[in-house]
Amino acid sequence: MSVIIPAFNVAGCLNRAIDSVLAQTMADFEIIVVDDASSDTTADLVRRRAAEDSRIRLLQNPVNAGPSVARNRGIAAARSEWVAILDADDAYEPGRLAALCAVGEARQAALVADNLVLYDAAAGLRTGVGLEDRSEDAVETVSVEDFLRNCITGRSPFDLGQLKGLMRRDFLREHALRYVDDLRHGEDFDLYARLLLAGGRFVLVGKPYYLFTQRVGTVSAKPSEFSRTIANYDGMRNATLALLSHPAVRGNAVRENLLRDRADAIRWHKSGTILRGLLQSRDVPGLLRACVMDWRIGAVLVRKLARRLHRTPFASSMQSTLIAAVAVRLLDST
Repeated sequence: MSVIIPAFNVAGCLNRAIDSVLAQTMADFEIIVVDDASSDTTADLVRRRAAEDSRIRLLQNPVNAGPSVARNRGIAAARSEWVAILDADDAYEPGRLAALCAVGEARQAALVADNLVLYDAAAGLRTGVGLEDRSEDAVETVSVEDFLRNCITGRSPFDLGQLKGLMRRDFLREHALRYVDDLRHGEDFDLYARLLLAGGRFVLVGKPYYLFTQRVGTVSAKPSEFSRTIANYDGMRNATLALLSHPAVRGNAVRENLLRDRADAIRWHKSGTILRGLLQSRDVPGLLRACVMDWRIGAVLVRKLARRLHRTPFASSMQSTLIAAVAVRLLDST
């Protein structure tokens, strides 16, 4: 088993990730930490750990190139049949690698993933699991359609593209599959989708073995200090639309529609994210400009106002009329 840890300025949390791999019940593994040109002591920390345990290796990028490049470099250097990605601010439960590897071999999978334990770093709390509707005993094969249907950003109960799977290295090499170098957000979805479209079997285990640090904690409502993901919804959307030209998608109306649904949902999610930022900053002029530039922001705002007024006991037909007038004005201004 080869565990790939992309690392950029994560000296404050990397030990937890490394320790969680060293605590695995499976002893036959290697840890490849790819330092993406950190400016803190990340590389020195890995050198110290590597001197203590020969299963740990350090690779260093000369310039910061992003998580996809770091992951690709780690996978290229891997020596094992299975490769596993571990983000530096996350951790494994002790039996994860052995359990998932056994399932992957038994089911002849190219990709095997488990449920996630959600972790609020600012609060220091486990807040639940990603896939709430899955039994811990469940082991299921995920089809292309099931995967895409559960990756509609902001609409699916949980985006399967956020899972951190084990991938069979020979399958990746045989089908020339790798992360898209310049994709820094949504890169896992893109690779998993292309793996499935290439005919790879994706097996999902219901039991959560992966501790997933949320970018913004559900309890604290504060961002994790070690999250390095920079939201790029346009990049995600473009990568999704690019899959429409895949030979296994062209002419398949179900797959085409699901990809278009995801692309549309990403656009709406971006508008909602912009709106939340403007509301938090109380930037009224900026909000008005944003509504003019993107009618979806105005539409999301009107929906929020409507829900708030609906919950107010004194909501009246006059208020409803006012909301409708605001909606018309926003839409007319675009």
